[in-house]
Amino acid sequence: MEVECAKILDYYAVPWDYEPHSFVLQRDENGRVVSAFTPDFYLPEQDLFIEVTVMKQSLVTRKNRKLREVHRLYPHVKVKLFYRRDIERLAQRYRLRLAS
Repeated sequence: MEVECAKILDYYAVPWDYEPHSFVLQRDENGRVVSAFTPDFYLPEQDLFIEVTVMKQSLVTRKNRKLREVHRLYPHVKVKLFYRRDIERLAQRYRLRLAS
């Protein structure tokens, strides 16, 4: 699904970077990263991160939890989450073939 998202961004000449930054969500007592969130894309002109998920619902719930934590710890960071159905609609609209 990330490939399809990249194709749409390219079609509209929207500059993007792939996984350019990870946001630390939790560290252990020694300061090592225990949990982090790395969005799939960054759109520098919009100052927006995009995360594309095609996971089953139980894993989407976990990802949503991480996203809420990003908003709590980094309130200035904008992240948009796209679900499988969002990408499927875009792919249909732009006649893109979805990867299996």
